[in-house]
Amino acid sequence: MKLKNLEMELMLTILDSLLAHRDKVGYVAARNTRILATALTEYTKIKNDLIKEHGIVNDDGTAFINETCEGFDTVRNALNEIKDCEHEVDIMKLKYDEVIGILNGKEILQLEFMLED
Repeated sequence: MKLKNLEMELMLTILDSLLAHRDKVGYVAARNTRILATALTEYTKIKNDLIKEHGIVNDDGTAFINETCEGFDTVRNALNEIKDCEHEVDIMKLKYDEVIGILNGKEILQLEFMLED
């Protein structure tokens, strides 16, 4: 499956809520999280470095950026150049009938990228 960096970043956010499952859904979510995170290694490093350089760094070393930061446009422009880069990613799929009774409708809609008939 060909995916853009921005799509994979969103998928990671969605998968995070399923990692606590102790069933096949949790297994597939964990596997896909690892695969997506690996595919995003360079993108994530660039993004984090930009945020640390142009954003606000807290005492504990965590960094963030928002529209009020002076470097916000610099970060946004730099990420815009790489957010649409595509990668071939091998996403593990589940059958729709395997998640019935485990996931609610909202979760099923969010996870359509890893569900098949």
